[in-house]
Amino acid sequence: HAEAEVWGAVPVLEAMAADGLVRRRPAGWYPAADDHAPHAEVDIRGTGGAEVVIVDATDGRMLGTIDSVRARSQVHPGALYLHQGESFVVDELDLDDGLALCHPEVPEWTTSAREQVSIDMVETLESVEAGPVTLSLAEVEVTTLVTGYQRRLRGGEILDVTPLDLPPTTLATRAVVYTLTPQLLRVAGLEEADWPGALHAAEHAAIGLLPLVATCDRWDIGGVSTALHADTGLPTVFVYDGYAGGAGFAERGYRRAATWLGATLEAIRACECESGCPSCIQSPKCGNGNDPLSKQGAVALLAEVVGQLRAV
Repeated sequence: HAEAEVWGAVPVLEAMAADGLVRRRPAGWYPAADDHAPHAEVDIRGTGGAEVVIVDATDGRMLGTIDSVRARSQVHPGALYLHQGESFVVDELDLDDGLALCHPEVPEWTTSAREQVSIDMVETLESVEAGPVTLSLAEVEVTTLVTGYQRRLRGGEILDVTPLDLPPTTLATRAVVYTLTPQLLRVAGLEEADWPGALHAAEHAAIGLLPLVATCDRWDIGGVSTALHADTGLPTVFVYDGYAGGAGFAERGYRRAATWLGATLEAIRACECESGCPSCIQSPKCGNGNDPLSKQGAVALLAEVVGQLRAV
Protein backbone atom coordinates (compact mmCIF):
# COMPACT_ATOMS: atom_id res chain seq x y z
CA HIS A 1 0.00 0.00 0.00
CA ALA A 2 2.85 2.36 0.84
CA GLU A 3 4.41 1.79 -2.59
CA ALA A 4 1.11 2.60 -4.29
CA GLU A 5 1.03 5.95 -2.49
CA VAL A 6 4.69 6.72 -3.22
CA TRP A 7 4.24 6.09 -6.94
CA GLY A 8 0.91 7.89 -7.14
CA ALA A 9 -0.86 4.68 -8.19
CA VAL A 10 -3.78 4.78 -5.75
CA PRO A 11 -6.24 6.43 -8.20
CA VAL A 12 -5.36 3.81 -10.82
CA LEU A 13 -5.85 0.97 -8.33
CA GLU A 14 -9.18 2.42 -7.21
CA ALA A 15 -10.33 2.55 -10.83
CA MET A 16 -9.19 -1.05 -11.33
CA ALA A 17 -11.07 -2.05 -8.18
CA ALA A 18 -14.22 -0.42 -9.55
CA ASP A 19 -13.79 -2.60 -12.66
CA GLY A 20 -13.35 -5.71 -10.53
CA LEU A 21 -9.72 -6.26 -11.51
CA VAL A 22 -8.18 -5.83 -8.03
CA ARG A 23 -9.39 -5.85 -4.43
CA ARG A 24 -8.23 -3.86 -1.44
CA ARG A 25 -7.24 -5.68 1.73
CA PRO A 26 -5.85 -4.31 5.01
CA ALA A 27 -2.37 -5.38 3.90
CA GLY A 28 -2.60 -3.87 0.42
CA TRP A 29 -4.02 -4.44 -3.06
CA TYR A 30 -4.43 -7.90 -4.59
CA PRO A 31 -5.64 -9.32 -7.92
CA ALA A 32 -9.30 -10.24 -7.93
CA ALA A 33 -9.86 -13.94 -7.36
CA ASP A 34 -11.43 -14.87 -10.68
CA ASP A 35 -10.44 -16.34 -14.01
CA HIS A 36 -9.32 -13.02 -15.47
CA ALA A 37 -6.05 -13.40 -17.38
CA PRO A 38 -4.59 -9.91 -17.96
CA HIS A 39 -1.78 -11.18 -20.18
CA ALA A 40 -4.34 -12.31 -22.74
CA GLU A 41 -5.33 -8.67 -23.28
CA VAL A 42 -1.79 -7.57 -24.21
CA ASP A 43 -0.85 -7.74 -27.90
CA ILE A 44 2.87 -8.54 -28.09
CA ARG A 45 2.90 -7.78 -31.82
CA GLY A 46 1.96 -4.13 -31.54
CA THR A 47 -0.38 -1.50 -30.17
CA GLY A 48 -1.68 -0.13 -33.45
CA GLY A 49 -5.36 -0.98 -33.35
CA ALA A 50 -7.15 -3.95 -34.90
CA GLU A 51 -5.26 -7.08 -35.89
CA VAL A 52 -4.66 -8.05 -39.50
CA VAL A 53 -4.21 -11.74 -40.31
CA ILE A 54 -1.68 -12.55 -43.06
CA VAL A 55 -2.73 -15.58 -45.12
CA ASP A 56 -1.13 -17.53 -47.98
CA ALA A 57 -3.99 -17.45 -50.49
CA THR A 58 -2.69 -20.53 -52.32
CA ASP A 59 -3.33 -22.91 -49.42
CA GLY A 60 -5.13 -20.91 -46.73
CA ARG A 61 -2.19 -21.12 -44.32
CA MET A 62 -2.02 -18.34 -41.73
CA LEU A 63 1.47 -16.84 -41.79
CA GLY A 64 1.14 -14.35 -38.96
CA THR A 65 -0.61 -11.27 -37.65
CA ILE A 66 0.20 -7.58 -37.60
CA ASP A 67 -1.55 -4.52 -36.21
CA SER A 68 -3.50 -2.41 -38.68
CA VAL A 69 -1.15 0.58 -38.42
CA ARG A 70 1.98 -1.38 -39.32
CA ALA A 71 0.01 -3.33 -41.94
CA ARG A 72 -0.24 -0.22 -44.11
CA SER A 73 3.54 -0.03 -44.55
CA GLN A 74 4.49 -3.71 -44.33
CA VAL A 75 1.72 -5.77 -45.99
CA HIS A 76 0.21 -3.30 -48.46
CA PRO A 77 -0.65 -4.62 -51.95
CA GLY A 78 2.59 -5.37 -53.77
CA ALA A 79 4.71 -5.59 -50.62
CA LEU A 80 7.39 -8.26 -50.24
CA TYR A 81 6.66 -10.08 -46.97
CA LEU A 82 9.13 -12.45 -45.32
CA HIS A 83 8.05 -15.29 -43.03
CA GLN A 84 10.43 -17.85 -41.51
CA GLY A 85 12.79 -17.74 -44.46
CA GLU A 86 10.03 -17.80 -47.09
CA SER A 87 9.12 -14.78 -49.22
CA PHE A 88 5.62 -13.78 -50.28
CA VAL A 89 4.14 -10.94 -52.32
CA VAL A 90 0.95 -9.37 -50.97
CA ASP A 91 -2.00 -9.38 -53.38
CA GLU A 92 -4.67 -7.72 -51.27
CA LEU A 93 -5.03 -5.85 -47.97
CA ASP A 94 -8.53 -5.52 -46.51
CA LEU A 95 -8.35 -3.37 -43.39
CA ASP A 96 -12.09 -3.65 -42.72
CA ASP A 97 -11.97 -7.45 -42.57
CA GLY A 98 -8.47 -7.54 -41.08
CA LEU A 99 -7.03 -9.73 -43.83
CA ALA A 100 -3.91 -9.63 -46.02
CA LEU A 101 -3.72 -12.20 -48.83
CA CYS A 102 -0.40 -13.11 -50.44
CA HIS A 103 1.27 -15.74 -52.59
CA PRO A 104 4.74 -17.35 -52.48
CA GLU A 105 7.27 -15.63 -54.74
CA VAL A 106 11.03 -15.09 -54.76
CA PRO A 107 11.47 -11.84 -56.70
CA GLU A 108 14.72 -10.09 -57.52
CA TRP A 109 13.51 -6.94 -55.80
CA THR A 110 12.61 -5.62 -52.37
CA THR A 111 9.92 -3.11 -51.42
CA SER A 112 9.82 -0.12 -49.11
CA ALA A 113 6.79 2.02 -48.29
CA ARG A 114 6.77 5.75 -49.01
CA GLU A 115 5.07 7.84 -46.35
CA GLN A 116 3.99 11.37 -45.60
CA VAL A 117 4.23 12.14 -41.89
CA SER A 118 2.95 15.31 -40.26
CA ILE A 119 3.10 16.19 -36.59
CA ASP A 120 1.12 18.67 -34.51
CA MET A 121 2.16 20.07 -31.14
CA VAL A 122 -0.74 19.52 -28.73
CA GLU A 123 0.83 20.67 -25.46
CA THR A 124 4.33 21.58 -24.29
CA LEU A 125 4.94 19.75 -21.01
CA GLU A 126 8.43 21.07 -20.24
CA SER A 127 10.99 23.19 -22.03
CA VAL A 128 14.50 24.55 -21.64
CA GLU A 129 15.81 27.68 -23.34
CA ALA A 130 19.43 27.34 -24.46
CA GLY A 131 20.02 30.59 -26.31
CA PRO A 132 18.93 30.09 -29.93
CA VAL A 133 17.98 26.46 -29.17
CA THR A 134 14.78 25.46 -27.37
CA LEU A 135 14.43 21.89 -26.10
CA SER A 136 10.95 20.63 -25.20
CA LEU A 137 9.01 17.59 -24.08
CA ALA A 138 5.58 17.70 -25.70
CA GLU A 139 2.32 15.91 -26.30
CA VAL A 140 2.00 15.52 -30.07
CA GLU A 141 -0.32 14.04 -32.68
CA VAL A 142 1.38 12.20 -35.53
CA THR A 143 -0.51 11.59 -38.79
CA THR A 144 0.96 9.05 -41.20
CA LEU A 145 -0.21 8.44 -44.76
CA VAL A 146 1.33 5.63 -46.82
CA THR A 147 1.32 7.10 -50.32
CA GLY A 148 3.00 4.31 -52.27
CA TYR A 149 5.89 1.89 -52.37
CA GLN A 150 9.21 1.59 -54.13
CA ARG A 151 10.65 -1.55 -55.72
CA ARG A 152 14.40 -1.79 -55.68
CA LEU A 153 16.75 -4.45 -57.07
CA ARG A 154 19.05 -6.03 -54.51
CA GLY A 155 21.94 -4.14 -56.10
CA GLY A 156 20.23 -0.85 -55.25
CA GLU A 157 18.69 0.12 -58.61
CA ILE A 158 15.17 1.54 -58.31
CA LEU A 159 12.66 -0.25 -60.55
CA ASP A 160 9.55 1.86 -60.01
CA VAL A 161 7.33 3.66 -57.51
CA THR A 162 3.69 2.56 -57.28
CA PRO A 163 1.03 4.79 -55.67
CA LEU A 164 -1.30 3.43 -52.99
CA ASP A 165 -4.66 4.66 -51.71
CA LEU A 166 -4.78 3.85 -48.00
CA PRO A 167 -6.42 5.70 -45.09
CA PRO A 168 -4.15 7.73 -42.79
CA THR A 169 -3.42 6.80 -39.19
CA THR A 170 -3.16 9.12 -36.21
CA LEU A 171 -1.04 8.55 -33.11
CA ALA A 172 -1.28 10.61 -29.92
CA THR A 173 2.08 10.30 -28.18
CA ARG A 174 5.02 12.22 -26.68
CA ALA A 175 8.04 13.71 -28.39
CA VAL A 176 11.32 15.35 -27.54
CA VAL A 177 11.53 18.47 -29.70
CA TYR A 178 14.24 20.97 -30.43
CA THR A 179 14.03 24.16 -32.44
CA LEU A 180 16.81 26.35 -33.83
CA THR A 181 16.76 29.91 -35.04
CA PRO A 182 17.60 30.59 -38.69
CA GLN A 183 20.45 32.78 -37.45
CA LEU A 184 22.07 29.81 -35.68
CA LEU A 185 21.92 27.72 -38.85
CA ARG A 186 23.60 30.51 -40.77
CA VAL A 187 26.27 30.75 -38.06
CA ALA A 188 26.81 27.01 -38.62
CA GLY A 189 27.61 27.81 -42.25
CA LEU A 190 24.38 26.40 -43.68
CA GLU A 191 22.54 28.07 -46.54
CA GLU A 192 18.74 27.88 -46.45
CA ALA A 193 18.74 25.27 -49.23
CA ASP A 194 20.85 23.01 -46.99
CA TRP A 195 18.54 23.11 -43.98
CA PRO A 196 16.15 20.25 -44.90
CA GLY A 197 18.98 17.78 -45.55
CA ALA A 198 20.89 18.78 -42.41
CA LEU A 199 17.80 18.55 -40.18
CA HIS A 200 16.72 15.23 -41.74
CA ALA A 201 20.17 13.68 -41.29
CA ALA A 202 20.40 14.91 -37.69
CA GLU A 203 16.96 13.42 -37.00
CA HIS A 204 17.91 10.01 -38.43
CA ALA A 205 21.17 9.85 -36.51
CA ALA A 206 19.48 10.90 -33.26
CA ILE A 207 16.88 8.16 -33.64
CA GLY A 208 19.66 5.61 -34.09
CA LEU A 209 21.46 6.82 -30.93
CA LEU A 210 18.48 7.24 -28.59
CA PRO A 211 18.94 3.64 -27.32
CA LEU A 212 22.13 4.94 -25.69
CA VAL A 213 20.01 6.69 -23.05
CA ALA A 214 16.66 4.86 -23.34
CA THR A 215 15.77 1.17 -23.40
CA CYS A 216 14.50 0.99 -26.97
CA ASP A 217 15.59 0.53 -30.57
CA ARG A 218 14.92 2.64 -33.65
CA TRP A 219 11.77 0.65 -34.46
CA ASP A 220 10.17 1.87 -31.20
CA ILE A 221 10.50 5.52 -32.16
CA GLY A 222 9.91 7.83 -35.09
CA GLY A 223 10.94 11.26 -36.19
CA VAL A 224 9.96 14.31 -38.21
CA SER A 225 12.14 17.25 -39.23
CA THR A 226 11.19 20.40 -41.07
CA ALA A 227 12.82 23.67 -42.01
CA LEU A 228 9.67 25.53 -40.91
CA HIS A 229 7.09 23.94 -38.63
CA ALA A 230 3.62 25.47 -38.45
CA ASP A 231 3.42 25.27 -34.64
CA THR A 232 6.92 26.50 -33.80
CA GLY A 233 7.57 28.82 -36.72
CA LEU A 234 11.18 27.59 -36.73
CA PRO A 235 13.41 24.79 -38.06
CA THR A 236 12.36 21.86 -35.85
CA VAL A 237 13.28 18.25 -35.13
CA PHE A 238 10.87 15.83 -33.41
CA VAL A 239 11.72 12.36 -32.08
CA TYR A 240 8.58 10.64 -30.82
CA ASP A 241 7.53 7.42 -29.10
CA GLY A 242 5.89 5.02 -31.52
CA TYR A 243 3.27 4.00 -28.95
CA ALA A 244 -0.04 5.60 -28.03
CA GLY A 245 0.34 7.84 -25.01
CA GLY A 246 4.12 7.55 -25.09
CA ALA A 247 6.45 4.94 -23.65
CA GLY A 248 9.03 7.09 -21.87
CA PHE A 249 11.71 6.99 -24.58
CA ALA A 250 11.24 10.61 -25.68
CA GLU A 251 11.26 11.74 -22.06
CA ARG A 252 14.60 10.00 -21.49
CA GLY A 253 15.94 11.79 -24.54
CA TYR A 254 14.71 15.10 -23.15
CA ARG A 255 16.30 14.49 -19.74
CA ARG A 256 19.66 13.53 -21.23
CA ALA A 257 19.62 15.58 -24.41
CA ALA A 258 23.19 16.89 -24.17
CA THR A 259 24.58 13.37 -23.72
CA TRP A 260 22.34 11.87 -26.41
CA LEU A 261 22.86 14.52 -29.07
CA GLY A 262 26.55 14.79 -28.21
CA ALA A 263 26.96 11.06 -28.86
CA THR A 264 24.98 11.49 -32.08
CA LEU A 265 27.35 14.21 -33.25
CA GLU A 266 30.43 12.11 -32.47
CA ALA A 267 28.99 9.04 -34.20
CA ILE A 268 28.46 10.98 -37.43
CA ARG A 269 31.91 12.55 -37.22
CA ALA A 270 33.56 9.18 -36.58
CA CYS A 271 31.91 7.46 -39.55
CA GLU A 272 34.41 7.12 -42.39
CA CYS A 273 31.86 7.38 -45.22
CA GLU A 274 31.95 10.44 -47.45
CA SER A 275 28.35 11.57 -47.67
CA GLY A 276 26.28 9.33 -45.39
CA CYS A 277 25.60 5.62 -44.98
CA PRO A 278 23.42 3.21 -42.94
CA SER A 279 25.93 3.42 -40.08
CA CYS A 280 25.40 7.14 -39.54
CA ILE A 281 22.55 9.09 -41.17
CA GLN A 282 20.60 6.69 -43.40
CA SER A 283 17.57 4.95 -41.90
CA PRO A 284 16.15 1.55 -42.94
CA LYS A 285 12.63 2.80 -42.24
CA CYS A 286 12.69 6.27 -43.78
CA GLY A 287 9.41 6.95 -45.56
CA ASN A 288 11.11 9.52 -47.81
CA GLY A 289 13.71 7.18 -49.26
CA ASN A 290 16.55 8.81 -47.28
CA ASP A 291 16.28 12.03 -49.28
CA PRO A 292 17.35 14.74 -48.70
CA LEU A 293 20.28 14.04 -46.35
CA SER A 294 23.40 16.08 -45.63
CA LYS A 295 26.08 14.51 -43.47
CA GLN A 296 28.23 17.63 -43.25
CA GLY A 297 25.14 19.72 -42.59
CA ALA A 298 24.12 17.46 -39.71
CA VAL A 299 27.58 17.76 -38.16
CA ALA A 300 27.50 21.55 -38.39
CA LEU A 301 23.94 21.74 -37.03
CA LEU A 302 24.49 19.32 -34.13
CA ALA A 303 27.75 20.99 -33.14
CA GLU A 304 25.83 24.22 -32.56
CA VAL A 305 22.91 22.51 -30.78
CA VAL A 306 25.13 20.48 -28.45
CA GLY A 307 27.28 23.50 -27.68
CA GLN A 308 24.21 25.51 -26.68
CA LEU A 309 22.76 22.69 -24.54
CA ARG A 310 26.03 22.12 -22.70
CA ALA A 311 26.27 25.82 -21.92
CA VAL A 312 23.00 25.81 -19.97
